[in-house]
Amino acid sequence: MRITVLMGGSSAEREISLATGEAVAQALRSLGHEVFTLDPTDPVVAVQSEEVRAAELVFVALHGGAGEDGRMQALLELAGKLYVGSGPTACAVSMDKLLSKHLMRSLGVPTPEWRGLRGGTPLEEVLASARELGFPLVFKPVSEGSAIGVAIDPSEDRLREIWQECSASTGRWMLERYIPGRELTLPMVAGRCTPLVEILPKEGFYDYQNKYTPGRTEYRCPAELEAKVEEELREMGLRLWNALNLQDMARMDLRLDENSRFWFLEINTIPGMTKTSLLPMGAQEIGLNFAALCETLCAGPLERARLDRGGRS
Repeated sequence: MRITVLMGGSSAEREISLATGEAVAQALRSLGHEVFTLDPTDPVVAVQSEEVRAAELVFVALHGGAGEDGRMQALLELAGKLYVGSGPTACAVSMDKLLSKHLMRSLGVPTPEWRGLRGGTPLEEVLASARELGFPLVFKPVSEGSAIGVAIDPSEDRLREIWQECSASTGRWMLERYIPGRELTLPMVAGRCTPLVEILPKEGFYDYQNKYTPGRTEYRCPAELEAKVEEELREMGLRLWNALNLQDMARMDLRLDENSRFWFLEINTIPGMTKTSLLPMGAQEIGLNFAALCETLCAGPLERARLDRGGRS
């Protein structure tokens, strides 16, 4: 099959996307596919390129920006191209941390209290929101991944400094109540929950460096959890998967507090596929090595296309 892998792009997660895309391309080539790669700077130009037009399938390995917020997916659908991953609406809602938290709350999925912020909001309003939530708290951009721009447990003085740097822009941020405890993620493949992964950074929190530098973080997969807690986590993950109409792959990040209560934080529709990534780690536990995982992900859009044709092969 002729497959084009979209990788790189112009978001702040470009370098990780390049690593993901290269790993996927190598795996698919090892399975005998004819694989091309494309590093798009503009989604419209990318969809009009020969690499995409000639592809039987597009594997979107773009993290953040137009590659993960639904714009690329919408353009691929308009062009009639099959692609790996969730559709435009699911990507847009998941990428927007405020929208996804509203969805979680509406579905009864526990998520920490939060407040949204916009550039230009007066400092005193920001501080008032922080005091309402209570310290410690988390400051993060609404639509970035890979822990880019995240500050954990900033003091009031540190929050003042952060907001002085951000307030003049037109971006959106959020404050979120910090949940002490264990950091976990729930990888999902083709609507199936894999075992959860516990994340144990050796220093600090799970920031960009700890995510992508081998040896800086330890992982436990499967995470050691009470059977009842794990069952509830999986049920909540499937509830979100179905409500968003997620497809092929996702990863849901959460915290487990000292009372064994869980709190969902974010939904990732294009999880990393690097040597230190968590989706492949979970997939390995259900019998899918990296190449088999990539093949399984590619099978999803092909099966959906077959069903759209009335089940004809």
